Amino acid sequence: MFDKLGAVGAVLSAVAAPCCFPFFAVIGNALGLGSVPFLRGNAPILIQAMTALAFVGQMASYLQHRKRGPLFISMVSAGLVALAYFLSYHVLLIYAALAGLTIAAVWNVVNSQRARPCCPARNNQAQSREINQR
Repeated sequence: MFDKLGAVGAVLSAVAAPCCFPFFAVIGNALGLGSVPFLRGNAPILIQAMTALAFVGQMASYLQHRKRGPLFISMVSAGLVALAYFLSYHVLLIYAALAGLTIAAVWNVVNSQRARPCCPARNNQAQSREINQR
């Protein structure tokens, strides 16, 4: 759940800062996020925090389903955010990181849907009893 929350939070933080992310300006204004001064002033900190939260969520998801793809994409995205904010800022790095976090979160949703059993728990228990009785 943290991977999805972190990805959504990072994207919303970027959407709320139209001066820094012009690609998201229309979306932010449509959602009314341009008028929230807390989000606008703290967007870089929020993006970094939400990226870290998403990465922690991706590590937890990896421990559940052992799929390396979403974890790798999330790791690259976290690296892009760190590169952009600590070494050489470029808005395209942030856009790529946010896209990567979103892709990794969606990929984890697909993985969790595939991992669910097709039958309810009651049917599985009934089947187990039938097998044990044989």
